[in-house]
Amino acid sequence: MKEDMKGITEQLSRRGASKLKIKEYKSEEAQSYKNLFILSESDLGVIRNGGRRGSAYGPSAIINTLKKMSTHRDPMCAQFSLRTMSSCSDFSQQQEQDIQKLSTDLKTVNLEQTKFWHLGAGHDHVYPYLKWISQSSKKILIINIDAHLDTRVDELPHSGTPFRQFANDFDGDLEILQLGIHDFANELSNYNELKSAKMTILSMAQIKNESANFSNVSGLLDKYIQSPEEYKIVLSLDCDAICAEQMEAVSAVNHHGLDIDTVREIFSWYFSLAQKEKYCGIYEYNPIYDNLSNKGARVLSSLIQPFL
Repeated sequence: MKEDMKGITEQLSRRGASKLKIKEYKSEEAQSYKNLFILSESDLGVIRNGGRRGSAYGPSAIINTLKKMSTHRDPMCAQFSLRTMSSCSDFSQQQEQDIQKLSTDLKTVNLEQTKFWHLGAGHDHVYPYLKWISQSSKKILIINIDAHLDTRVDELPHSGTPFRQFANDFDGDLEILQLGIHDFANELSNYNELKSAKMTILSMAQIKNESANFSNVSGLLDKYIQSPEEYKIVLSLDCDAICAEQMEAVSAVNHHGLDIDTVREIFSWYFSLAQKEKYCGIYEYNPIYDNLSNKGARVLSSLIQPFL
């Protein structure tokens, strides 16, 4: 039996007109972008931290899922490849190369007009991202949504060391608000004081207690960040902060993680801030461990799409 599919392929192809367009970055068009996705597609930092391979495919999986979503306006999006899967040079050298590439290739981007979305395979990629951001500010506040502090004291850098690594380098005013942290996911030494930085740690239990059972997370953020206008604020999400029921596609699945609606409220609070410069990062999504419905990528895309 031959099914009637005459003209269907052409009809379906016309639906793509309203899909989200994300073009390749061009420096000569940089002033026109409203959203810039920076892709760091190397999972070497995760592997150096003892994690599972596969997060290198995460950034492109998120981008591809976003492109399947319809949009009713043009958010003027572009993507910029910072680090690829084929990178094999010295790890510290790679980080320095990334800082230099961000500084050189993005120098014509309008910082106050463009939302920056850093999609990184491992959380180690937040280090060069922060180093680049710090070139234009000496007062930085990081909101890190994570099960881990990522402040390991290891001598050799990896995906578990970026915030201590940055704190050791930064010579300005640095504050880090850690949200969703679990003691069972952190070595005792992770809690060691950071050089020239103030770190505030809120566990799952503390967030629950201080936000009226997660019903007022925005109020909790207002409590801990009372003068946001004084800082350049960076929002960082490590996907293993999200509960396993909604995010199994990570190296370290979280059996007691944050609900995606709580994470979404944090994103909403951040993007409602008056500061014009917006720097967001999403890290450690591993599509190899996602299910057939591509649930993890869709969950993460749903965090991004409303703010484009």
